[in-house]
Amino acid sequence: MSPWKKHKRKDGQTPARTPFVSIRRQAIAFNAQFVVQADLADMTRVSIFFDPSRFRIGFKFHSDSTDADSYALGRDGGGRGRGRSVQAAAVINKHSWIDAVAKIKDLRLRRFKPEWHSADSMWIVSLCPAFEVRVSHKSDIPSNVKGIYRYRRGDEIVYIGRGAIRSRLRAPERSDWDIEIIEYSPLQNEAEQERWESFWLDKFVQQHGKLPLYNRIGGKKRDS
Repeated sequence: MSPWKKHKRKDGQTPARTPFVSIRRQAIAFNAQFVVQADLADMTRVSIFFDPSRFRIGFKFHSDSTDADSYALGRDGGGRGRGRSVQAAAVINKHSWIDAVAKIKDLRLRRFKPEWHSADSMWIVSLCPAFEVRVSHKSDIPSNVKGIYRYRRGDEIVYIGRGAIRSRLRAPERSDWDIEIIEYSPLQNEAEQERWESFWLDKFVQQHGKLPLYNRIGGKKRDS
């Protein structure tokens, strides 16, 4: 077996040929390809809309400086300045589900494909649920909440699952698990729960080469 291991970039600097919207800690950026696709070269403002229940952000681009709720579009440093960005730290910090995405270390997981919705007359991006609710005790979890969740022990993610979050934590077989923090994203739709549980398990395996500790002990790759 070769001792060499290929370095995998996480800095997001690989040139992209497809349109995308990036969520950053202080800004939301629109790459050069999206600027062309959406014909944003002469636009100066953007109005931002939110659909938290579906983790969606909507954008309406315009040049109406009288719209007091809109944000100025500035040139973005990447792509020879052909991209655009909006300084939106207050917006990002206000919405925990966006802020959680902004804190993901792998920049590639903070890029999302924009889609035009003619019914709403806006561009929309659907973010990934990123475990935006954080608690340290099961009593802090509403009894009826369902979704995807993960357990932490310090900085280590030790389990990723889905379903009824509080009742699963109270399962007898988990009574001796070493858990310090529970993080979750509410999702009522079971198909969406399964989709995003698989997404985050796959990303964990890609990064660490194995499943989280208690997923391995459970013996099932998709054990909830």
